Amino acid sequence: MKRTDEGTIVIKFSVVWFFVGIVIIGLLISFFKSNIFATDDDNKEQSETVVAFEENQKAVDVIQVMLTNTDSNKKMVNEQRDVAFETQYEDNPNLPKDEEQVKQEGKIGKVQVTALQEYQNDQMINEEIIESTTLEEVVTEIIYRGTSDFLKRFNVHIDDEMYLLEAEDLKEDKTDESPTICQVPRHLNVTIKEAGEEWIKVKYNDKEGYLKTTYITSETVTPLIKELNRIATLKNNVNIDMDLSQPSGLTLSDFKTVLSGNLSDRNKIFEQNAEAFYNAEQKYKINGIFVAAIGIHESAWGTSRLAMEKSNLFGYNANDRDPYNMATTFDGYENAIYTVAEALSTKYLHTSGTLINDTIVASGAYYNGTTLRSVNIRYASDEAWADKVFSYIQYLYNKL
Repeated sequence: MKRTDEGTIVIKFSVVWFFVGIVIIGLLISFFKSNIFATDDDNKEQSETVVAFEENQKAVDVIQVMLTNTDSNKKMVNEQRDVAFETQYEDNPNLPKDEEQVKQEGKIGKVQVTALQEYQNDQMINEEIIESTTLEEVVTEIIYRGTSDFLKRFNVHIDDEMYLLEAEDLKEDKTDESPTICQVPRHLNVTIKEAGEEWIKVKYNDKEGYLKTTYITSETVTPLIKELNRIATLKNNVNIDMDLSQPSGLTLSDFKTVLSGNLSDRNKIFEQNAEAFYNAEQKYKINGIFVAAIGIHESAWGTSRLAMEKSNLFGYNANDRDPYNMATTFDGYENAIYTVAEALSTKYLHTSGTLINDTIVASGAYYNGTTLRSVNIRYASDEAWADKVFSYIQYLYNKL
């Protein structure tokens, strides 16, 4: 086919425009894809890139910046420090005046401190606390300061013993008109529970109440009161129902005192054997004054025939059918005292199996109790025996 020149030009021009159009369309597609049709994956990738960038940034070290920018005469410190505790005082009327007593122990605290210090000629002239963190809390010390003139005057403290120079009524309250709980005998002791000047609160035996301070004293003020108290306590415990299964509490000197100088003891038998009665109560778990009182009663102070001829102060084994011939003959008064003390202890005053000493165990054969009346039941046929013996017990104790 034969083509003209005009036709050839027209075809070439059309081809050029065709390729230009394709390029323009490609550019448009690329533009819209990048800016309008971005995918979720693209956004996620961009977000992760931003986060990664932020996480990798190094935190600013404020302290290091301050150190870098301070003058050469300043320095930053970070250290633990002690915090001193304060001391508080509280008045206490139950302490002797001016005496001190710790109520609460003080405790030093601890803090972690960051501070900027300024120096001049190697001496710190200023400090600025930047940060302070408590590590251990500080505890304030609390001290009682006594205000009681009474306690100071008598040199005593709460729960110490005090003594009565005269018998006095224990009251329910701090007034003379208050009901009386009981009477506290002369020279006996009380335990001080609350201080005062005119009245003090005390405990006597198992009772608590108030006593006037008129006749109150202490061992510091009255040095002999302790001995007077001992004797008064011994006497105060004497009664018909007293426990005879334990030592009397009297000393050897006390035994010699009460068994000496008795006009009825014409032959001095009891005076000369005071130590034997004392030793008997130590060896046999028995009240030695009780043993002596039986001897005095049964032998009429050692003047009976049995006492004089058989050294038998107690009528021991003297059966009513034939008292003299059936009574035991002893080799001396000391032997009689020990034999009867052991028999009373093991048979009458202690239950079966009770250990009396290292070698003796009670049988409890005639045990009915530990009082005079309980012993009377099996020991003597005379029903008034207990009262008669008790009169001698009282007599001897009153000689203290």
